[in-house]
Amino acid sequence: MTSNKLKETASKMALALALVMVVTACSGKSNSPAASPSASPSPTSSNEGNEGKPEAGALPIVADKLTLDTWVVSDGNFRGQNYNEKNSFVKMEGLTNININWIQGSGADGVEAFNLLMAGGQIPDLVAYSNMVTEGPKYGQQGAFVELTPYIEQHAPNFKKILDNNPELRKLLTTADGEIYQFPQLNLHEYNLVQMYPQIRQDWLEKLKLEEPKTIDDWYTVLKAIKEGDPNGNGIADEIPYVAVNLQHIIRTFGPAFNTDWEFYVDNGKVKFAPYEAEYKELLQWLNKLYSEGLLDQNYLVDTDFKFLTEKVTTDRAGAWAGWSGSYMRSFTDLMSDHPTFKLVGTEPPVGPKGEQRFGFHAWPLGTVGVAISAKSKHIEEAVKWLDFQYSEEGIMLNNFGEEGVSYEMVDGYPKFTDAVFNNPEGLNSTESLLSYTIGGGMWSTVADERYLEQYDMEEAIEAKQKVGKYINFDKAFPPITLTTQQNDKVASLLADIRTYRDEYANGFVMGNRSFDEYDRFVQQLKQMKIEEIIAVYQEAYDNYLGK
Repeated sequence: MTSNKLKETASKMALALALVMVVTACSGKSNSPAASPSASPSPTSSNEGNEGKPEAGALPIVADKLTLDTWVVSDGNFRGQNYNEKNSFVKMEGLTNININWIQGSGADGVEAFNLLMAGGQIPDLVAYSNMVTEGPKYGQQGAFVELTPYIEQHAPNFKKILDNNPELRKLLTTADGEIYQFPQLNLHEYNLVQMYPQIRQDWLEKLKLEEPKTIDDWYTVLKAIKEGDPNGNGIADEIPYVAVNLQHIIRTFGPAFNTDWEFYVDNGKVKFAPYEAEYKELLQWLNKLYSEGLLDQNYLVDTDFKFLTEKVTTDRAGAWAGWSGSYMRSFTDLMSDHPTFKLVGTEPPVGPKGEQRFGFHAWPLGTVGVAISAKSKHIEEAVKWLDFQYSEEGIMLNNFGEEGVSYEMVDGYPKFTDAVFNNPEGLNSTESLLSYTIGGGMWSTVADERYLEQYDMEEAIEAKQKVGKYINFDKAFPPITLTTQQNDKVASLLADIRTYRDEYANGFVMGNRSFDEYDRFVQQLKQMKIEEIIAVYQEAYDNYLGK
């Protein structure tokens, strides 16, 4: 199998999507791939015991009101108390006759809350999580989540149609053991594949008479000028040149320039673990230089909540960061609307010392967000049908745009957000406002509609996505595939220990708490912790994926 297999795979997927998506480039209009659900598939098992139940895809899903307990991590930009305040879910309950009892976890990324939930064993009917692409199969193979393949065939006509029309997507979703454990968020348009990207204060660049940074050396020069040039003009050296909420974001921004990455990546068909390669040391040495000179946020390890980054931006101290178009670029611009010069620009991925340039924040058509169903749920069939509704034409519209006549209007066949979103009467910024009406297509089990982002993104964000999109390289990125049960049993605990060890030492090297004289010992310890055996397993999984 050649190293170009992933590009071939991406091309096949693009062709498959083109067959089911109608896109009018000049007008920006498009139809979702699930816009015309197929008729319910013939059941793969007997209908005995199903007399009187609605057919798959029919509404309402149940005759008598049913409540499903659903766990989800609270979104920091949602200003309500309960997700049932969102118009989209109010409308959805009326259509399906299913009420959702939201159980909201907390935390900057929800990892600890999710781990506590799963460790406790009391799993609600539905579990939504930002990394279900990995955690769904892991806990599913342990018996915590339902294996969904037979349910999808019998009770999920909308979702099944998407998988049937996109075999490469089905391949990504299905585990090496041939199982499916989640209903995922889907990016079925190339515009949605560009997610977080580097952003910098354009007005500060202009004040300092600097160009947008292109190379690693440019970034150092610009960050140094921000540190020393007092671009906020308050006479105090309080600028934070590069702000981050964790080391992963920093490495995914600058790592590809050094031909490395956060964790697993692919180099000419060979799977590598970044910290085990020489390029990773070079990257950390460069980051240590930034940190030691005060060019990198000194509190990135503790200020991990989005509110800290927001505070640094809105107090006119942050110079650059990596972030989303909406919750970062647009929200910050809204929050700084009274600032006389505030302006952001997105940058290309930096070019490294050897000319390497790659975008490290791209998504796959299969997103990481997803919803799994508890194996202990007494309402598995109803839960499947409710989740399948999320992929219907009406479900996609509700999840992306909210309720027609409230948060959007159809204008010449195009869903246009109303002033309730972009000129909110209660003073909410666009992100907060939109999330009061809908859950957002990018963070839920549905199809992310590009028309959502076409409006949500500022002109600067659209330009930024065009800049970085051409540097997506699927050949370099390790795909969101899962291991077989046997493979997972072999590496899970080993990899957990290695990640803990990696985090401790990588942060130590960057922050100067550990000398780079220890680096060879760090690599040797990874070897003793059996990283080479883990890499071999991931290589096997990758080769099997290419050969599916």
